[in-house]
This record gives sequence, structure tokens and C-alpha cells, in this order.
Amino acid sequence: MARQEAHVSRDDAVPGRPGLARRRAGGVLRAGRPTGLAFSAGLAVAALTGALMAAGPAAAVPLSRAVAAPGRVTAISPGRPAVRWLTPGAAVTAPGARPMTAAKAAVTPATAVLYGVSCTSRTACTAVGVITTSNGKYARTLAERWNGSRWAAQSTPTPLSGGLVGGLLGGVACTSPAACVAAGYSYSKTRSALLGESWNGRKWVTQPSATPVPGGLASGISCTWRNDCTASGLRSGGGTLAEHWNGRKWSAEATQRRGVLAGVSCPASKNCTAVGEVITGKALAEHWNGKAWSLQSAPSPAQTDQLSSVSCHPARDCMAVGSAGSATAAAPLAEQWTGSAWGLLTPADPVPGDTAEFNSVSCLSATNCTAVGDATNAAGTTDATLAEHWDGTAWTIETSPSPGKFSALTSVSCPSATFCVAVGGRALSASGAASPLVETWNGATWSVQAAPR
Repeated sequence: MARQEAHVSRDDAVPGRPGLARRRAGGVLRAGRPTGLAFSAGLAVAALTGALMAAGPAAAVPLSRAVAAPGRVTAISPGRPAVRWLTPGAAVTAPGARPMTAAKAAVTPATAVLYGVSCTSRTACTAVGVITTSNGKYARTLAERWNGSRWAAQSTPTPLSGGLVGGLLGGVACTSPAACVAAGYSYSKTRSALLGESWNGRKWVTQPSATPVPGGLASGISCTWRNDCTASGLRSGGGTLAEHWNGRKWSAEATQRRGVLAGVSCPASKNCTAVGEVITGKALAEHWNGKAWSLQSAPSPAQTDQLSSVSCHPARDCMAVGSAGSATAAAPLAEQWTGSAWGLLTPADPVPGDTAEFNSVSCLSATNCTAVGDATNAAGTTDATLAEHWDGTAWTIETSPSPGKFSALTSVSCPSATFCVAVGGRALSASGAASPLVETWNGATWSVQAAPR
């Protein structure tokens, strides 16, 4: 198989996505009241927040789609890269972000959420994410493997020495059962940077960086083969991030705009598309031709628009998904690239007037895509999973289980038309611990699978 992406690369998988983030421009997310991927962002990322606080308020701390600048933790938002930056002593939130100060962040011990999944067949899938330690003080990387009959936890390296914490919030991309690359971030008392790890069929190992980008955080990843991967995300100061893995080291590439590149898809070595959101709250798309990243014009139909994930194939078609809305509500957003321009599609809105978002998409062709996410009510008291299918003509909602009062799907991977795996997290209450959520599609229905936490 060519490439399976996390979120985001998803085909993509997306890390700590900010649910209502963009939509609720100027809004405030109150601690303990999750909305959008509240639990995913509000529990998993809140747990990370606590771990980061415990490690010390020194360096920039990027949290999935929420990133903290020196000295503070940013707002937490599910599923989307809500680009916000909190500087020491002051909280500055970009359009669409919901601020949560470090003082309000609650730590939930033993919280675990999956942020990315990649399948090369119906008997070989890898999912990654983050889990807190039993005392809630540190966060560490999480990886699980599907062998066709059950999920099993894998041992992953986490840079914990010296107060370091880390998580694989950028997802995972597998090109064979014995070749996967996952991305996220690591944080210490002095710096934070992109964290890359690879699976060789026997164990996970940490990958070196040529010159670590300060405050770099991966939000998406895509690989053409084990030694050719691109990770996208954001960096301290509000800049977008793109880094390339050549089998020896990670190296940064120059990108075009301030904001976040939440998802990336590379059907070929010199052909990558990354999507996200500019710092003004509008949709962002960039293309890599093997030499440079260039901007593409992406429609922004609403007050705040964010693309969270993209899935492309060699036929030059790409599907990007996210959400579009205002300060009070949002609906799923989908855009399709046909080789020359991005065009808007019309996904089904499961909760008109409330908030729904796509966090990840996986396409087998231009007429066969699956997108997943979550939908929350206006009060923020419930959050349900969302799955939709694109047949080339229309988006159709598929019934997906929502175990727990708060459930969200952050990433999906479909190696065939009759087999998809979607991952995320779930929690029984706003203050309860989150646990991994795994669901599979058999061509007719979605069902929950047991996953270790």
C-alpha cells in the first residue's frame, strides 16, 4: 500500500484537536466543561497540561492544536489546530480558539487518548496517542497494534528523564506492517520540539533531528515509504511547521504562513499537500513539489474555518475536512482538490445550530472517502462520535457508537471499502478519566473494539 497517514494522516489522524475552537471565536472554554473533543482535548490534553505544569513553566509548550508559548499553557481544543499562543503573564487567543489557563487546567490521572491510526490491511493497524502516568504528573507516548483479532499495547520510548514529557499527538503513518513512523512532541524544562518515533517490526525507537525546531509540534504525518516522511504542525511564535524524515534525521522545511498545518498527505515523494488554518482563522492549504511549499487558495465560507485533515491519492485528487462556523455554532467542512482548484462540498450536519466537526479523513479514491469527528450540544454537556461517507456525489452520515457521555473520533484509516478503523477517546463525565476508543467499519456498520489503555 502506498501511504497510510495519521490524522490526520489520518489516512489522517489528528492530535489534540480543538473541537469548537475555531468556531467559537472569542469564546472561553471553562475548565471541566468539555465541548467538541473536550475529553480528548479537555481530558487528554488537560492531563498533558498538568504534566507540563509539573515539569516546570520554562519553555514553550505546544499542545497538539493548542500551543503554549513560554511560561504558559494554551487553551485546549479538540480535533483542530486552534492556533493560540499564550505569552508569559497574558493570554492571547487567535480567532477560533478557546483559552484555558494553566491555573484552570485539571489533571486527570491515567488518562489515555488515541490521536492517530494507520492500517496497511485488515490485519495490520497501528494507533498512537498519549497517556498520563498514574499520578498524573507526566505524560508519555502510547502505541497499540491490531493483528486482525485483538489490540495489544506496545512499548514506546518516552523522553521522561530530566522532567521531560511527550506524546504522539501527530499521528502515525505505516507503509508496511514492519514500517511505521509516528510524530508528536517532547518537552523539557528548557525546550520543546518535534518527537519522531519509528517501528521496525520489532520495536519503537526515537528518531534524531538535524536541528530541532524550537517549540515544534507535529499535528499530522504522511509517508511514501519508511525513509520518506513529512510531518506538519506548528511552532512557537505562530508559524506553520513542516519537517522531512529521510531515514537518518528530521529536517525543517520553509512554509508559507503563520498558523498551523494540521494534516498532511503525500501520495509521492515530491507531492505533498498540507492543510490547516492561518492565524486569522481562515482555511489554509499548501503544496510541496519537492523543492518548496507554495500556497493554494482554499475556500473559507464562514467566520472561522479550519481544515484538520487531508487525504490524497496519485490521481491528483485530495479531500480535506474540518469545520466552519461562527462564535456560537459550527458544521463539518469538506473541500476537494481536483488538480487545479479547491472546491466546497456539503457534508451532512448532524446537529444544526450546535457544533460538529470532522477531525480526520481517509480516501480510497475521489469517490470513496470516510471522515470522522465529533458533535457536541450547545451546552457542552454531551459529545458524540461522527462518521460520514462520500460517494462522489453526497456525504451520508453513518451511525457510529458513542460509548460514554463524551466520545470523539480523532483519526481514521481505510485500507479497503469494507474495512476502516477509527480511533479517539471517551469519558463517562466531564471530570472522569478518558480511555482509548476504537471503532471498526465492516462495510455496513461501525462497532466498538476493546482497546488497552
